[in-house]
Amino acid sequence: MPVSRIDLMNLNSGQFIPETKKTNKESFEDHLKKGFENVNNLQLRAEREVQKLVTGDVDDISQVVTAVAEAEIALRLFVEVRDKLVDAYQQLSRIPV
Repeated sequence: MPVSRIDLMNLNSGQFIPETKKTNKESFEDHLKKGFENVNNLQLRAEREVQKLVTGDVDDISQVVTAVAEAEIALRLFVEVRDKLVDAYQQLSRIPV
């Protein structure tokens, strides 16, 4: 592999900066929305399973327990993420400018 000379004056030209090909440009907001929708869908699924249990349409109660547990864990995780984001925002707002 040949070694080329690095010209310090031309470092800003972009010649030595590798190009990243990022075709999927999802913002942080998009990821949060997607996470919120997933948590909401799990909550709705758990609610449907509980309604089926109450009406007697469920043969296996483990399906209901699993759906409720998944919804609870997802909600707890989302609340923790929210709390961390709020904490980070508060810390940033305390930084003197």
